[in-house]
Amino acid sequence: MAQRDYFKGKRIAVIGLGSHGEMVEDVKYLIKAGAWVSIYDLKSEARLKSHLIFLRSVGLANYVCGNIPGEDLLDMDLIILSHEYPRESSFLKEVHGHNADVESKKKQMRSTVLSTPDSVGTLHDEAARGKLIPIEYPETLFFRLAPPVTVVGVMGVCGKSTVISLLSPLLEKACEGYDSQGLFVLDPESENGIISSLKKIKSGDIVLLRIVDGMMSELASMRMSPHVAIFTTLPSKNSYVGTPFDILAFQTYNNFIIASDEIIDAMREIKTPPRGKMLRTKASLIPDEWEFKGRGVHDRFNASLALQAARLFKVDDETARHIFGEWKALKGRLELVKKVKGIEFYNDTMSMTPDATLAGVTALSDARNLILIFGGAEVGYEYRSLYTELPRFVHTVVNIPGSGTIRQRYSLQHIEGLTVYSKPSIDEAVRTAFEHAQKGDRILFSPGFDAGGMEGSKVERGEKFVRAVRGL
Repeated sequence: MAQRDYFKGKRIAVIGLGSHGEMVEDVKYLIKAGAWVSIYDLKSEARLKSHLIFLRSVGLANYVCGNIPGEDLLDMDLIILSHEYPRESSFLKEVHGHNADVESKKKQMRSTVLSTPDSVGTLHDEAARGKLIPIEYPETLFFRLAPPVTVVGVMGVCGKSTVISLLSPLLEKACEGYDSQGLFVLDPESENGIISSLKKIKSGDIVLLRIVDGMMSELASMRMSPHVAIFTTLPSKNSYVGTPFDILAFQTYNNFIIASDEIIDAMREIKTPPRGKMLRTKASLIPDEWEFKGRGVHDRFNASLALQAARLFKVDDETARHIFGEWKALKGRLELVKKVKGIEFYNDTMSMTPDATLAGVTALSDARNLILIFGGAEVGYEYRSLYTELPRFVHTVVNIPGSGTIRQRYSLQHIEGLTVYSKPSIDEAVRTAFEHAQKGDRILFSPGFDAGGMEGSKVERGEKFVRAVRGL
């Protein structure tokens, strides 16, 4: 079956357009492929206005803003979730119940032996009328329909985007001169689209895939492992039924794993170690004489992961040195915003985990010269290891609102040697941090929690921080 034919004539529900319209290109592709598409999003129609105007112009059939009614989904042939919506979401319970009921009736029909012809016929009709409604993510659909490709998967709690930004130009170099080989970067947080890549992908291409925690179990259920698996850090254990290494279960002996000593040692201790070749790496792999503008050991380690992977594709170190020399830190990741009266302000809004915040803190601080603006929506991570390290680098913490902030407030206030303030907005947090800073201090906005509530998306909260700093 041709890729586009798979969607032709299907009634498809797309749940969530993404914080910044990451699903827009995919919806456009589905419409052009002949699908009847309905969008459901918890955001308001006003907030999605520009995206909806565009999608209606290309044939969007229906949209529902501010609500996701379960009953509507039972009429669909396919449900596609944005990465923001896990399978466990409450609005999908009715769909899961429907699918279980259909499976039960079909199982009952198959097992019925001693029945009257009428009862068998009735049961068959009920089962036939019922249809299973597949629930997919853009990534799972892509890999179900794509031709054979080489998958380079980047995973971990933090550092994924940095590794991808370093590795993608290296892999582009690897593809030069090969008419039969191209590079596709698939990122659920990108606006380029994932499903829409099906219109260009061909056998033998390289796919550089950012694997978010929730996606790992989905790929494992497809019996799919990346051919080259890159671990920046250990992924979050609370996203799995099994272990964070389940994603490696279907590697072959010709596949590769690139990670730190700590992670590879942990892999070797599990009951059934992965079959892929394990390549250890460390920050010192990047020579000091290279003109690499990354901050601290954290960025140099991420660069070492990219370099190890590039070597597998025959990219020479001199090429890597040149590309790394031109690399610039990503927006919203330890981004220097402004220096005011000898005080530096850094935007690290993409930090949504304690590990990410700790990486930012250790990269910027020396001699406890750091003020941390911290807080946001609950994500379910353990913060104890972060709090143990904070007094080494941070002298003041300014909390911003959020469900996670409320849960962690008591723990923060009882850390010896740490001064803690709580403010109702990012604007006030910036002013408070500035008031308590001295020349030579650095003020780091590294929330360590998900975005949400009054501060908007992670990008929007970063923009609020930048505006507040520039207004000083």
